[in-house]
Amino acid sequence: MSLVHLPTEIILMIDSYLDSKKDLNALIRTSPRFTAMFGEKLYKANTAHEHNYVILWAAKRGLVGTIRKCIKAGAKITLRDRFRSHLRNPNAPEIMNVIPRHPKSHPLTVAAEIGSMSCVHLLLMQGVNPNILDEHYETPMRQAAGNGHVQIVQYLLARYESAFVGAFKLRRPLHLAAARGHMDVLKALFSFLQRPRQFLAVKDAAQIILYEGLWHCKEDVVRYALKNGADVNDESLIPTLRFAPDVCANELPDRPRPKLLQAHKTRERIQGVETPGWSAEISNTLYAALIGGDENLLRLIFDYGCDLARLGPEALRYAILRRERRLISQLMSMGITFTPKVLGKGLENESLVWEHMMRNILNELGFEH
Repeated sequence: MSLVHLPTEIILMIDSYLDSKKDLNALIRTSPRFTAMFGEKLYKANTAHEHNYVILWAAKRGLVGTIRKCIKAGAKITLRDRFRSHLRNPNAPEIMNVIPRHPKSHPLTVAAEIGSMSCVHLLLMQGVNPNILDEHYETPMRQAAGNGHVQIVQYLLARYESAFVGAFKLRRPLHLAAARGHMDVLKALFSFLQRPRQFLAVKDAAQIILYEGLWHCKEDVVRYALKNGADVNDESLIPTLRFAPDVCANELPDRPRPKLLQAHKTRERIQGVETPGWSAEISNTLYAALIGGDENLLRLIFDYGCDLARLGPEALRYAILRRERRLISQLMSMGITFTPKVLGKGLENESLVWEHMMRNILNELGFEH
């Protein structure tokens, strides 16, 4: 006779002899009847650590029902991150003071990453900080934006506007969405930035995505950036600032998440303060277009007034120092030659040393100069 058809009294007797949760779970999975009878008991038997594991596992798969059962059974969800990011100045960037030895994702972050609106909504209703920074230094907004989940991006911006008002709150989502070419997300973010009292100007956001579009060959992103006021001759360092977990100029946008190391605690001066975890790419749109290697984008920035005489020598200097043969060839074919002007500002005191070093590099690479 099947277990399913046994009287309830017999089933309860069987349950009384089950000592492990594994056996109880096996019984529950045999029939919806047993799920109704013993499901709550199974969840209430979990420890806090087991609840955390189950909730994270469920969030990765969009299983909102499982998360709801854990909460009903008394599970506690982390509401604030260990880095106390919610207490900082809204205009301050993330700071990598600590690199956790065994970093864990937060359920809200992974739910946003897979685009599970139901899980995101449930977790936020529990009081989780909508801009929480998990132990991988990821946020729900960055994960939603980087994976093209525009509905979650719009939901977060509409329901929790104050959480994303600040000079650095949306920079990292803009970087990743632009690198991966998610135009719907970029339009949603720019629509938010056009509201009053925003600390990140639309033109500054356009400059950020201009570089990402050039580095990663996203023509629609570049055109959108130029349409919104990006300047192809701007040499400010701020738009190229990059936090350690973020995609580099020469990396594929879909590369796996890197393992954070102590070496990632590089420091860049931001708002007059040495800030751990940040570095800057080369702020030269000509060099960015050459790195990307898209001829159409190269022509496009020239159509928008890229000043070859101004940006060319600096781009050549970077290409030489990085021993980038292809870029050197392209720049020389444009008429940029190695002269003392290539050394640029800041090297006057040691100009002969630098000139000698760069001429040696050119000789090693087989270039006449």
